[in-house]
Amino acid sequence: MFATPKYTPTPRKLRREKTTLSSNSDSEREPVHVYCRLRPLPENNSVASCVKLLSPQEIALICETKGVKKEIRYKFKHIFTSYSSQKEVFDHVAYPLLEDLLKGKNGLLFTYGVTGSGKTYTLTGEQENPGIMPRCIDTIFNTIGEYQAPQDRLNEIRTKSRTPKSNRKANGDKISYANDGAKILLPNENTLFAVFVSYIEIYNNNVYDLLDEPNGRSFQNKILREDSQKNMYVNGVVEVEVKSAEEAFEVFNSGQRRKRMGYTVLNSESSRSHSVFNIRVVQLEQLEGKRTVPDRNLITVGRLSLVDLAGSERTNRTQNTGTRLKEASSINNSLMTLRACLEALRENQYTRGNKMAPYRDSRLTYLFKSYFEGDGSVQMIVCVNPSTDDIEENLHVMKFAEMTQDVKITKSEPRVYATPMKRTAERIQTPARNVEEIGPYIDNIIKALKHRKNKAKALDKEIKDSTDDFRRRLVETNQGCVLSKTEIRSLKQVIHKERQKAHNLEVKVRDVESTNAELMSRNDELQGQVRSLRNVVDEKDLRLNQNKLEREKTKQKIALASEKMSQELDAKLRRQREHLNAEMKAKEVQLQKVREILNTETIVEPTESVETQADTECAATQTPRSNGGHQSRRNLISSTPRHRRSRSAGEVWLEHNAVRPVPLGTVMQPTMKKRKSVSRLTKASDVTNPKQSKYCLVAQEQDADGEVETKLYKGDIVPTCGGGAQVIFNDVERLRQESPTS
Repeated sequence: MFATPKYTPTPRKLRREKTTLSSNSDSEREPVHVYCRLRPLPENNSVASCVKLLSPQEIALICETKGVKKEIRYKFKHIFTSYSSQKEVFDHVAYPLLEDLLKGKNGLLFTYGVTGSGKTYTLTGEQENPGIMPRCIDTIFNTIGEYQAPQDRLNEIRTKSRTPKSNRKANGDKISYANDGAKILLPNENTLFAVFVSYIEIYNNNVYDLLDEPNGRSFQNKILREDSQKNMYVNGVVEVEVKSAEEAFEVFNSGQRRKRMGYTVLNSESSRSHSVFNIRVVQLEQLEGKRTVPDRNLITVGRLSLVDLAGSERTNRTQNTGTRLKEASSINNSLMTLRACLEALRENQYTRGNKMAPYRDSRLTYLFKSYFEGDGSVQMIVCVNPSTDDIEENLHVMKFAEMTQDVKITKSEPRVYATPMKRTAERIQTPARNVEEIGPYIDNIIKALKHRKNKAKALDKEIKDSTDDFRRRLVETNQGCVLSKTEIRSLKQVIHKERQKAHNLEVKVRDVESTNAELMSRNDELQGQVRSLRNVVDEKDLRLNQNKLEREKTKQKIALASEKMSQELDAKLRRQREHLNAEMKAKEVQLQKVREILNTETIVEPTESVETQADTECAATQTPRSNGGHQSRRNLISSTPRHRRSRSAGEVWLEHNAVRPVPLGTVMQPTMKKRKSVSRLTKASDVTNPKQSKYCLVAQEQDADGEVETKLYKGDIVPTCGGGAQVIFNDVERLRQESPTS
């Protein structure tokens, strides 16, 4: 129970005036601090990165449009790379919010990004590597551990009963997070603290309490209300008072198990709702070492809201249908409403207008309306997956973050007293006429002074112990600092040597690269010369081949001409010999007749008749010889038994094309009315067919002049005694075309 002193000072009431963004000066406003955190890429490096880090406050998003790469730069309050630890994120973002929380200021922290970019990991983390929420709880209880007020229900904070122990055991094993022992320096040590937590989610634009026991299978939808000071709150929400970090983690995990999660293409455990974890710290100041009357004006309340926004996603990537599609639509609508509210605030700031922000369009914006109107500081962590697959979503996220940084919000007023030190009691006014009645008061004063003296001695001892401990730690730190300096010097020398080696290697590399460039250019020149020489060689080879072909053709023509001339000379020589032989025989006949005449008794002069007879015999003798000559044989048209057109007209021919014949352009064409064409004789039945009596083999070849000559080998198909058949070739026909000038 809180004790009530006899004299209580009149407290000063804390009042806050509601203002709009357009009416405040720039000195009274602060921008929304937006941080960026990059998620690590997979270790197999199968995905390329679309983000380029330029400085700790600036990054560039590389996007490719129609084959042209373009860098779009964005600036942030601070950028956490993929190598940044959870503690680094906490120190930069959440630690200042905790300092304001213990001063009575409100704070709001968003995590925003596409599905699978690391928002939930940044807030929650793992047991060995906790995120922002576990570190906030550990830091709060590390700071107020010995300054907690007992639970007495007299601090005007009405809470529902905690979850029964039976239910807590049924929820599962306790989950603890690693505690790094971080603390915050308290502005006033004469203050008692109480910590309350609540956990809600916004699913399909409805508010649900994750710490409330469901009445059946489903949770009850909660209503948002506005108090007398225009602050929004969730009506009927369960707010649990916790006395240690373990209790807070237990409450958080019980609500986390009820949170709506789902499987999507982009993330196997995707948050399907916006979750809000509230940490409320209530402070009560003490006077004279005793707790004051629990008047609400003496109570300082600060709230920190950690919001895990559901990821924005496109339907064509997630391929959601049914319930998942409805959830994604609700998520995107709430995020669009948040963006519309921020755009309205920014427009009012630039144009000095008074445009109404659409807070009521979504439960998310309506719940945090007071923050955007100056009830606390607002910070945001933009989580980015640098994969090229998320380039379009990242562009929208970056535009939203850039627009959010332009919004300035009224600074929240500190909810602490003007003098944070311990207050002194007012002097007791005693009338001079009642001096005898002062005795009891003097005794009380003496007791109080003795108590204060004893307390001062204890404090002096504590200060001395603290001083000794601090000196010991300072000596140890100094020794460690000396060792560290020595090690740093040695490391600097090693680094200097390594830098010199690296510089020398860079010089060598540059020399080698220049030499390599020269050799490459020389190689290119030589390759060009080689190609030109090869072209010349190819041209010469082509000319040589053409010359060889022409030479071969010339040789063939010369051979044909020489053979023709030799044949003509032989024929002429034979004709001359035959002519001479005929003349010799005629002369011998004449001489024989002359001898006979001379031998006879009567001399007759048959000169003319003899010559005529001799000439006739000579011509008769010469005629058959000339018919047997080469020239006569060439011009003679003989009738051979092979040409039997009348008999072959009704025969069936077997036409065997050994090769695919080239179409003939001759006037004379082979004519076989009844025929069977084959390209290969694979079966005996092709020849032994009794209906077929003629066989023709068609062959084409190139002559010496390069002209195509077609030969038709003709024969009769004669059956054999064994039931087979044989082909007897008896004729060859040639089809040939020649130039008239050749």
